[in-house]
Amino acid sequence: MNKRADTKRTRGFTILEILLAMLLLAGTLAILGNIARDGVRNALAARDATQAELLCESILAQIRLGIIDLESVSEEPVTSDLYPDTEAGEGGRSESLWVYTVDVQTIDDYGLLEVAVLVRQNVALAQRPAACRLVRWLSDPALETEEETEDES
Repeated sequence: MNKRADTKRTRGFTILEILLAMLLLAGTLAILGNIARDGVRNALAARDATQAELLCESILAQIRLGIIDLESVSEEPVTSDLYPDTEAGEGGRSESLWVYTVDVQTIDDYGLLEVAVLVRQNVALAQRPAACRLVRWLSDPALETEEETEDES
């Protein structure tokens, strides 16, 4: 009779097995959540770095074309209709999300200028702002105008 009672009884999961499975599932979900959060954070950082590089190249091109004066400036706000997301408004006031610095230095006697453009986000340093710095050597326009004046004489 003992044999018959054992064969009819179906075996299920014990509480310990269910708790262990739930613990494994919770651990796996926590790890996947961290991976997804890191992925989103890295994607946002890559977007910001790309925008910083594009703004930096744009400002440097504007300097080369003469749209922006070839002079050293510090912490100028980036404002442009081409970049609608470069401004943020809070309470009716508008503030630029990006600022740029231009450093112009003469390179010895070669008639060249070193133009360094730095574009960075206008946020607190604790937030790890994106930045891009480009350096180009340009011919000194002051020397070019002197040569043109001498040629005309």
